[in-house]
Amino acid sequence: MLATFHSVSKNLIVIERGWLNCNQIVLTAVGQNILIDSGYGRDAAETIQVVGEALNHQPLHRLINTHCHSDHMGGNRALSETYGCRITIPVGEVEHVSPWTAQSCWSLLTDQYAEKFVFDDTIEAGESFDGGGLCWRAVAAPGHDMGALLFWCEPEKILITGDALWARGMGFVWPSEVTELSDENASRRPSYAALETLNMIETFSPRLTIPGHGAPFTAVDEALAFTRSRLVAFAKDPVKNARHVVKTLFVFALLDQRSMPLATLPQYLASVPVYQEMSRRFLHMSDDEMAAMLIKDLLANGAVKLDNDVLKPTMRA
Repeated sequence: MLATFHSVSKNLIVIERGWLNCNQIVLTAVGQNILIDSGYGRDAAETIQVVGEALNHQPLHRLINTHCHSDHMGGNRALSETYGCRITIPVGEVEHVSPWTAQSCWSLLTDQYAEKFVFDDTIEAGESFDGGGLCWRAVAAPGHDMGALLFWCEPEKILITGDALWARGMGFVWPSEVTELSDENASRRPSYAALETLNMIETFSPRLTIPGHGAPFTAVDEALAFTRSRLVAFAKDPVKNARHVVKTLFVFALLDQRSMPLATLPQYLASVPVYQEMSRRFLHMSDDEMAAMLIKDLLANGAVKLDNDVLKPTMRA
């Protein structure tokens, strides 16, 4: 297990995890200890361990999700069973978890593990909560997930971004066949929404940004410039964007499975709906061609390695 604890203040601890598990943010106060996001389901036991350490083994009263992707809500059930904590999700995510089906949280589409959980209430943009002795306002952050929220502490200028912004990028954005960012339907497309979210973050000018993956950072202008340039490039080239989505999802799957025999890759791609959809709409590749593209690109950028004809991730899970 790899986890790094960042003590932002006495009452705010960021648990930095790897790329399979999102970060956990622990906000402590007497009678109201709060956790933001809960990691991936298969690693729930590890999440309980590191959260317990950050809480100094005190109770957890409430768990709030920035959004309901598998690496951000996967520990919800286990934490609820362990602590009896209240679970709060963004109102825009309710349709993805209730009623619970095989497709909830996009698990069937993407071959990601997600355990059924029951939420107690919702939070929406404009609402606030107290955590760690600070007031946090929920702000809509569509793009990577159209129902996602940011949490903004205006007095301290601290921003919890989930997957809307990291120090070097953000969560992938689904590609669109339309490459214009300014027509009358633009606001409904993830790429446009993600750019608007970045513009909003720029107006906040946070002193400290706490992302869903990676360490907290202060250089928000650099992060915004890098991420904005990538988003614009992807919006103008849907095929490039689709390749990025395929590579991102496959590396996540490899982190989950830990390894995959090279010979089984085409068969695996054929079995997961999202790869077939990206091929049908954008890439127009056979399973063998997509497998060859993945191997070539991911070996070249160092995201995977080959060990006796077995693919393994190089990132920490």
